[in-house]
Parts: sequence; structure tokens; C-alpha cells
Amino acid sequence: MKVAVMATGGVGGFLGSLLAKNGNDVTFIARGAHLDAIRANGLTVSTIKGDFSVRPARATDNPGEVGSVDWVLFAVKTFDTENAAHALRPMIGANTTVVTFQNGVDSPDILARVIGAQHILPAPIQVESTITAPGVIAQTSSFRTVVVGEMNRAITPRVEWLVDQLTQGGVDASASDQMPAPLWAKLLFLASFSGITTLARTEGSILFKIPDAQTLLRAAMQEVFDVASAYGVQLAPDLVEQRLKFSMNIQPGMTSSMHKDLLKNNRLEIDALSGAVVRLGAAKQIATPVHQTIFVALKPEDERAQRKA
Repeated sequence: MKVAVMATGGVGGFLGSLLAKNGNDVTFIARGAHLDAIRANGLTVSTIKGDFSVRPARATDNPGEVGSVDWVLFAVKTFDTENAAHALRPMIGANTTVVTFQNGVDSPDILARVIGAQHILPAPIQVESTITAPGVIAQTSSFRTVVVGEMNRAITPRVEWLVDQLTQGGVDASASDQMPAPLWAKLLFLASFSGITTLARTEGSILFKIPDAQTLLRAAMQEVFDVASAYGVQLAPDLVEQRLKFSMNIQPGMTSSMHKDLLKNNRLEIDALSGAVVRLGAAKQIATPVHQTIFVALKPEDERAQRKA
């Protein structure tokens, strides 16, 4: 298959490298020193299941040079979704699938408005994977899970193909006939865990040893559960307790991408996480005080980073 990675950050670079390793024709879209390093030396990937390199690696900063592809792995930051969606249009053919691995629940709708709903395939992912140096990706979490599903809940050949490809790469990938529930399940954990740890400037393995922090995390997760229910999304009845238990066992040193972005003075995905919980909750008259606090406290940090950029 002909595949384009939009763009080659920690998640996109990791997944695109797995598909290249499987023999697919992959083009990595990147920029700056990262692009130069990929062109010169390929892409080096260290993972919990072994290291490998994609060498040589085709890379560009111009999607218009790539032409029509079978698959686009879409993994840009949520605040870049619409601009990136317009930029990738030259790569869209009649049968192109755009897989969104992004955070939040808004991405499929935003992409659908720009390139058409028939092209969109949501695949919420949970993994810690980052660029550690130009041309180098490190996947460090003990978990690497992806749920792939059509928004109409069908299990289609393209769902099965992607699940097979990722499974070959050692990812815990599964097909779902319950989309968008997996998007909301990820939002429940990520918006709550990343929001509270980023606000506290403290990694989860330390912060959630404090009983009051556990109580706050449970309340944040319950808010997302309640908002999802108001939209008719059926989540597992014990999902809050499942995710709370998972949070209590996060490995030392692991932190969310939003926490890392705050420490680097980068933009935050706060609009797509706690911001979305607040906005969607308000539309259904669901109170979300924990996420409102997270959003109000962190949005100015995002705006400062945006002005600096």
C-alpha cells in the first residue's frame, strides 16, 4: 500500500515506521531538522519490543509532492487539524483512507468537513512515543493500544487491514463496532489524567499517591462519562474505576504529552481535551466543574505559547 504520514511526530513516526517495516511504500511528512535527518539517515525507532530503522526513508515537507495515496496516517496536534486537513488534500484519491489517531472526539467531524466523511477512519491510540532527536523516535510506554472502527460501526476490510498491519508490528490493535465509544473512552482518561497532572506540574505516579488527587481524578472522569451518556454514547459501566486503577499504576517517569508541551512552552491541546468536555457538557446542561477549572487554568498557557510561535 502507498502510505503518507501526516505528520512524523512521535505517534505518526512510530506507526508509519511499523507500516514501512511491513513492506508498505511510506512517505514521511516532516519539517526542519527532523526532515533533514530522515532524508539523510532514515528514521530510527526504539520501542519496548526492540529497535529498528527505516533506511532509506522517503520524506518531504510538501504533501503536494506525494500524489494520491491509499492511506494517510493523520497524527497532527489537534489545534492544527483543519490546516493540516486542507494541506493533505492533494494526497486524497477516490479510495484514500485517512486514519485519525488524534486526541479528543472532534477530529473525525473536522476532517469530514474538509475531505469527506467517506475517507475518515478513527483509531484512538494510547501510547507514549516522542521525537528524542532529529530522525529518532522513542516509544517508551509499556502499553501501545489502538482501537480501529468505522463511525457507522461496520467492520470493513479497511478496518481489518489496519488492525492486521499494526498487530504485525506488535501493537495491541483491535477492531470495534462501537465507535465513537472508544474515542470517548480515551477522552475520559486522557482529558482527566493529563489535565490534572499538567495543572499540578507533577507526574501521575507521584501525584496520585495523594488520596485527594485520586478523588479529583475520579470526579474528572465521571464528568466525561456523564457528558458521553448525554450524547447517547454507551461506555462500560465500570470504566471510571477501570481507568482510575490504570492511573494508579502508571509507571514512574511517564507523563502526558500535554504535560511535556507545557514544560517546553509549546501549545497545549487543551481545547480538544478539557475544553471539549466543558463545551459539549454545556450544550447538554451537564456541569463539568473539574474540567472547567483545568481549562480556565491552562488555556492562558496555550495562548501564550501561540503568541510566541
